[in-house]
Amino acid sequence: MPYRITNACIACGDCTVVCPRQAITEDGRPHDGGGSNSWEGVAPGGVRNSSPGSPAAFFRITADCDACGCCREVCPAGAIIWED
Repeated sequence: MPYRITNACIACGDCTVVCPRQAITEDGRPHDGGGSNSWEGVAPGGVRNSSPGSPAAFFRITADCDACGCCREVCPAGAIIWED
């Protein structure tokens, strides 16, 4: 996949709403598209425990991604990056 969500993700859910292929999942489950911000298991301040350089704990981009870039354009945290 050319795009990857990094640890800079703030779990706003904007990327899941704009993805035309529904290729962004929350913790490995398909997102319902409702934009819910109820994050069970999130530490105070909205941060989950994860090691530096690992994929974001909130969302991941699946193989259904067609690299349209919609998610990257709306990400307020700049957490979605292009990888060659």
